[in-house]
Amino acid sequence: MNLISNSIKGLHPAYFAMVMSTGIISIASNLLGFTGIACMLFYINIIAYAILLPFQTIRVLMYWNYLYKDLCNPKLSLVFFTTVAATNMLGAQFITVVNQPEIAKIFWYFGIFLWVSVSLVAFSALFIKCEEGPESVIHGGWLIATVGTQSVAVLGATLASKFVSCGSFVLFSSIVWWMIGSFLYVILITLLFYRLVFFKLAPEALIPPYWINMGAIAITALAGSIICLNIPKIGGVYPEFLTFTIGFTLFFWSFGTWWIPLLIILGIWKYIYHRTPFKYTPLYWSMVFPLGMYTACTFKLSQALEIPFISNISKYFIYLAYFAWIIIFVSMLIAMLKAATAKEATTT
Repeated sequence: MNLISNSIKGLHPAYFAMVMSTGIISIASNLLGFTGIACMLFYINIIAYAILLPFQTIRVLMYWNYLYKDLCNPKLSLVFFTTVAATNMLGAQFITVVNQPEIAKIFWYFGIFLWVSVSLVAFSALFIKCEEGPESVIHGGWLIATVGTQSVAVLGATLASKFVSCGSFVLFSSIVWWMIGSFLYVILITLLFYRLVFFKLAPEALIPPYWINMGAIAITALAGSIICLNIPKIGGVYPEFLTFTIGFTLFFWSFGTWWIPLLIILGIWKYIYHRTPFKYTPLYWSMVFPLGMYTACTFKLSQALEIPFISNISKYFIYLAYFAWIIIFVSMLIAMLKAATAKEATTT
């Protein structure tokens, strides 16, 4: 019982990154025709979410002081957007993998509630409590704020056609969220560039969430692609949005593609040149998410632009996503087993 209690007290918000990573790889698998893998990952995600959400709820109700400490920590405050992204990614699985739009709507409503709550609390805490310099607090995990915001746009745009009486309003709302998420990306990536260029970057400071640099812009491209595909289908949304959205979606996808080789070079610099040892933390799930998201957004972009050859990238990238997911999932299980064994040894 003490083990569970301690796990809840110290629950890292990045654990929800497992759900959002597994969710997008499941969706990408479904898009590419790997329905069996998509369903398997869907059920794994349901189990993970069913464990993490009650834990987080108990933490809010019973261990508020621990949660408050994390929210006031500028390194962690924006990482709480993983709960928003995880909720919406699971909702997106319900509609794309198992075709359950009514359940997906419930997740979208809950995702909106979480987005409003986390936005108000996390950014307020960041504005009021942060007293450290950019070199010590800014990291790629801040861009999870963009991921959480764009996840609302992704699920909303996907569900828009399922709202019989207010589909145009839902799609318009999704466009608004897409623009908010795009604004957050532009602001936060500017700060991140400033930190990377003008302050010394130690190998240990290059934490896994830096891969969210690409993941955040990939989900922005995915949201834009889904919006582009749905604007012609749903009346009430100005057609002028289509040209604007297509152009910016291609812009975001191009920038995300540019990040990939750069992040690989930084990874080689850290793990091979400096021989930094690999030790599992929940933050490593933020390296899996961009691979699945880039696969999905590239496939959807090829449909939105009607350029089929782009989708060939997705057919190869999905295997990188599978490989990364397996490595991190197995590492997580080993870490959990070691922690349980160590706890048992101390009590005997």
